[in-house]
Amino acid sequence: MVAAGICSLGGLVFGYDLGALSAASQSLRAQFSLAPAQFGLTLSSSLWGTVCGSLLAGACVDKLGRRGLIAGCALLYALASLCLAVPFTQAWGQVLAMRFVCGMMIGGFTVGCPLYLAELAPRALRGRFVSLFQVQVGIGVVLAFAAGALLVHWNPGSGYWRWCLGLGAAPAVALLLLLPLVPGQPQQLAGEDGGQHKEVCATQKAGLDDAPHLPRESLFSRKYRRPLLWATSIAFFNQISGVNILLLYMLDVLASAGIGDLLRHTYTVWISGLSLASTLLGLSFIDRLGRKPLLILGSAGMFACLTGLAMAIPLHMQPVWYLLILGAYNLCFSFSQGIVVWVYLSELFPLAVRGAGQGYGSSVHWITNAVLISVFPILEHASPTGTFYWLAVMMVVQIGVVLFWYPETRGTELGAIA
Repeated sequence: MVAAGICSLGGLVFGYDLGALSAASQSLRAQFSLAPAQFGLTLSSSLWGTVCGSLLAGACVDKLGRRGLIAGCALLYALASLCLAVPFTQAWGQVLAMRFVCGMMIGGFTVGCPLYLAELAPRALRGRFVSLFQVQVGIGVVLAFAAGALLVHWNPGSGYWRWCLGLGAAPAVALLLLLPLVPGQPQQLAGEDGGQHKEVCATQKAGLDDAPHLPRESLFSRKYRRPLLWATSIAFFNQISGVNILLLYMLDVLASAGIGDLLRHTYTVWISGLSLASTLLGLSFIDRLGRKPLLILGSAGMFACLTGLAMAIPLHMQPVWYLLILGAYNLCFSFSQGIVVWVYLSELFPLAVRGAGQGYGSSVHWITNAVLISVFPILEHASPTGTFYWLAVMMVVQIGVVLFWYPETRGTELGAIA
């Protein structure tokens, strides 16, 4: 369990990065006088980095090993974050470049960490083990919003974005220092995938090699067509739920409701705290109820919240209503989509293509995310509520897809449904 806790710290870096980017968004826009399209590019630059990072990580995770990949990502993320904190990074283009590097490393975390946790876990507890990654994401978001709120109170000027983003180096360094305490190869790998890999695992335990020599197969072959389609759809729906729109643009959404700057930052802390609590609640149900019931329940709740938000914005309702709607939305997402997506992706593919499959699913997740974040400022400028109605309809579509097409992976061997 100690190894799982350490490895899941990649989720803490991931969550802090998302929360810090949201908390720093207003400061970045003021610092560089960004137009809507430039603002969308600034926030999405790291997300395009995650697309490249997840594809690259999927290609090399079996060569480097899970631990080796995580260590490399932690080191480079810390360096890029520190570059953002120093005053020498002045130009907008420099900020975009460093955020792209940070995003590449986050993409690596979303491949390496869930894989390690899935292969480490006993079958009956696999959902909880992999969900530790999402719990750490929630903790990171809360810490980032809390740091942003404190910085706004102490320094309401436009320069606090440096501190928000630069402090992300701290969890990355902590992860890097703790990684030598975990085994290079998850102990459960042989038990889940049969005797053909026992010799590999014995070599790992002897400390001879951190990267396993795994059988090679092509991911994009006919035999893996169904797992590829499932991975594509769950990653797509995870982002088409609008979760990262409402996370990264939360301050803008609250501003459009007429809520003041200091109160907006305070609200982000409360909302992200509720999201973390619901993630912990989902952790206790994912191996009891299964993956499909959580996805269906969460999608129904998010449909109601997105519809309510679209109706509330033009009415300029009291601030407490936006707090309730966004809080309920985050509760529904964290209890379902947030906690299931990384578990489900890690369970779909057999060992021979598991790294490539995880990288593929993660890249679909991030491509969808990057496109949505890039275009949302433009869409919001044209129609402040239309986007939320469209996202609500997509949640209804997801309910049908999950109900009639998805297999349940709870209690199965890793990759057994392929």
